[in-house]
Amino acid sequence: MDNKILLERLAKIPEIKLNKHKKSDLINGECITRKPFHRRKNVIGDINPNGNSFILYKDGKWVSKNKLGIKTIEETIEWIKKDIELLSK
Repeated sequence: MDNKILLERLAKIPEIKLNKHKKSDLINGECITRKPFHRRKNVIGDINPNGNSFILYKDGKWVSKNKLGIKTIEETIEWIKKDIELLSK
């Protein structure tokens, strides 16, 4: 899975704002529709734009896409949209 394509798809989701890390080239996807009582703001983290690695949130911690068994962009987008719904409730 190419992260450049993933970033293009994420940019089309209106509930997400892509932010670059201050000290690296990695990118996070911030949920801009989250409710204020949610401490966590990101729905996807540490996206390497020149690679294929990133992390997603599950059960109170950040986990790599490989440990979650995510192999396609569609699976990633589905996971992120569910997380957006959770944070926006």
